[in-house]
Amino acid sequence: MDHGRYFDYQKVSAAMNKVVKVHRQNQVAMAQEMMQDLSVLALRELSSMDARSLSSVLWALAKVGGPVNPDLVQGILVRTKKELASFNAHDISNLLWAMATLHVPPNELVQEVMVKKLPDFSAENLSCTLLSTAKLGIKDEAFIATWLSEAKRKLPEFTSQGLSNALYASAKLGIEDDAFNAAWFSVAKLKLFDFNVQKLSNSLWAAATMGIEDDAFNTAWLSVAKQNLSDFNAQALSNSLWAAATLGIQDEAFNATWLSVAKQKLPDFKAQELSNSLWAAAKLGIEDDAFNATWLSVAKLKLSEFNSQNMSDSLWAAAKLGIRDEAFNAAWSSVAKLKLRDFNYRDRSKIMWATAKLGIENKAFTAT
Repeated sequence: MDHGRYFDYQKVSAAMNKVVKVHRQNQVAMAQEMMQDLSVLALRELSSMDARSLSSVLWALAKVGGPVNPDLVQGILVRTKKELASFNAHDISNLLWAMATLHVPPNELVQEVMVKKLPDFSAENLSCTLLSTAKLGIKDEAFIATWLSEAKRKLPEFTSQGLSNALYASAKLGIEDDAFNAAWFSVAKLKLFDFNVQKLSNSLWAAATMGIEDDAFNTAWLSVAKQNLSDFNAQALSNSLWAAATLGIQDEAFNATWLSVAKQKLPDFKAQELSNSLWAAAKLGIEDDAFNATWLSVAKLKLSEFNSQNMSDSLWAAAKLGIRDEAFNAAWSSVAKLKLRDFNYRDRSKIMWATAKLGIENKAFTAT
């Protein structure tokens, strides 16, 4: 940065955006090193930055990741408070996304200005902003009410990614609005073929989490998902079967394709995904010896990572499916004894039923 003295705030902001492009070319280490050098210059020019630059610099820092200069982040937040009135919709959307990515909660003033400017937000800004507020855990009634009003009008303009993000964020925030949901399904059905595998999985997961059933959407979803299941990763596979089971979606062709793909990817499943997938198979009545054998083999190695709900759900599912494996049962019992204090009434009820069904010693659970 020999020429850093010639960089004003606009040039620093522009340079940081160019570093984001370096990062996108998988030159992560180089991009992060460049960003650290530019952060020194940004801190020097902070007092001169306008709204666009403040938003852009924080966005670039979040995009590149790695070590972030805390003085710069704090300085941007202080300057943002002073310049907030001049932020436009795009600036606010980028600012909130960066805050969510960096785990920096916005102050009340940011939220207040955001609500006032929501009518100016594009469909993309609306989607991004709701997802950011969900990541930050912000549940502001005024914001949600205004957001819903604007989103309903602009839903036809939402991209497939925007639609998926909006429903996913709604589920995370516990937003209940029948009119929005109906409008969402109406638009989403027409754009499902544009959904990538992550968005397909997230959308059905969100619908299941909120308990929203739409037969036409489910049928269209199954049609698209069956063609793309081979591209689903472990999380997407687990979430999609869990959602199908929760919504009571039965489709033999989907189940068969899911099993074929999942068997190959089970070693990549995390504890939660293993538990959810066997639970879902049990709820849907999917019985497949080859899948069960592979599941048991992988689960035995990861049982120590199961939480109390994973433990109870997986044993309940095994009992429901009639899966009897002495080695798994012994390993399960050993881990369960270490987690006795973590099991709630629901967990214990499931375990008592499952152990009785499988003939597993359960004195530890009856005694506590």
